[in-house]
Amino acid sequence: MQALGRKSFASFLCASLDVARWVLIALLAIMVFVGIPAYIIDAYVDLSWVTSPPPGVVLWPGMLVFIISLLVALVVVMRLRRIFATLIEGDPFVPENAVHLRVIWMTLTAYELMRMVVTSGAVLTLNMFGGGAPATTGLRGGLSINGGLWLAVAVLVVLAEVFREGARLRDEQKLTI
Repeated sequence: MQALGRKSFASFLCASLDVARWVLIALLAIMVFVGIPAYIIDAYVDLSWVTSPPPGVVLWPGMLVFIISLLVALVVVMRLRRIFATLIEGDPFVPENAVHLRVIWMTLTAYELMRMVVTSGAVLTLNMFGGGAPATTGLRGGLSINGGLWLAVAVLVVLAEVFREGARLRDEQKLTI
């Protein structure tokens, strides 16, 4: 199987990204139209059948992080689909691909920084007002750093520059006689 072009591995991955996009959209719709209203209703109705629900100080930041995670994943999938479309066409070194990779790494960086602040803030709030609730919620104290994500961001920064330089060289070659 060839890597680039029609009926290639790139086209298979692009189709897989299409499926992932629809799954993410469905999850986001379920969360927005069912998850948030259910939590709001739960806050005002006694649902004694729920055994030891997590405190609101954990649930709201968790919902926020989950919804933003879905949005970030959707941005990444959409940008990757555009990159794979150029791979299928057999012309990967276009300036737009460098932009797509740059948007992906910036989005992942902003997401990880936001996640670190929100989860650390939730743990701090629980420690101050929750009275030992972190043990029941599963949140750890301290700052949680996702090394794999930061490595991926570093690789994406390099790849964005490689694609930018490749597009520049390709344009330069087109002008050469």
